[in-house]
Amino acid sequence: MRHETFLRRAFAPYNDSMTRLLKNPVGLLGCILVSLVLAAAMLAPLLAKHKPTEQPYPREVTRPSLQHWLGTDAVGRDVATRLLYGARTTLWIASGATLIAIVAGAVLGITAAMAGGLLDALIRRATDFLLSFPAILLGLFLLTFLPRSSQSLIIAVGIAGIPTVVRQMRAAFLSERARDYVLAARSVGANPMRIAFREILPNCAALLLVLAALQLGTAVLESAGLAFLGLSGEPDVPEWGLMLQREQSEIFTAPRLVIAPGIAIALTVLGFNLLSDGLRDVLARR
Repeated sequence: MRHETFLRRAFAPYNDSMTRLLKNPVGLLGCILVSLVLAAAMLAPLLAKHKPTEQPYPREVTRPSLQHWLGTDAVGRDVATRLLYGARTTLWIASGATLIAIVAGAVLGITAAMAGGLLDALIRRATDFLLSFPAILLGLFLLTFLPRSSQSLIIAVGIAGIPTVVRQMRAAFLSERARDYVLAARSVGANPMRIAFREILPNCAALLLVLAALQLGTAVLESAGLAFLGLSGEPDVPEWGLMLQREQSEIFTAPRLVIAPGIAIALTVLGFNLLSDGLRDVLARR
């Protein structure tokens, strides 16, 4: 009973935040769009009628039918199947890149805020230098030194997202460092590591959630852009940006081949951006 009461009290604020998020129109729409994309990725083997790399004869563009909901592409692959499996690939790349950006950016931002002095100045200057380049251009530059693969795409997009997280986390830690609870922890002899990770970081968890949701949308867009430029690596892997790149020549004869992955990218990015705005509105009240 004691453990049950403790868990209920510990998670009560987050349950309340989730309830408020679903009551927020922006957050609710973001949750719906993200849930649809996640459902498509998880249920792709059940919903798809064909394999994503299957090339039945004839190998040509065909119109939508009961057998092929969105028709087939130039080599006879089912477009609807590749669209569903493309959600898996796109979310996997975006999730990996976001994890890199959030973890590395948070560590560097915390280090800069807590260390100060020369180290803080070096991290700030490096961050300002990287922010002077568009993220997709930075990712394109990094991919010139990496082998063409999905893993390289994750690394490049993740590194491109680090500077934004560094700046946000550094600003948040500098703001929290001047608060009374930090001064109280210092007065009792708490070391800087304990203050950073046991006192300040939990109060910045809301910011990390907002940044993660925002970075997911950015990573989807950037990975699709880089794949469109032919830097995704595997040509047969179903990925939305690569689908756009391969079918751009069919824009006038079979526009659905380009419109379908384009809409999928736009709705996914919109969903994560709306979810980020909803989280910001809800968690800012706590």
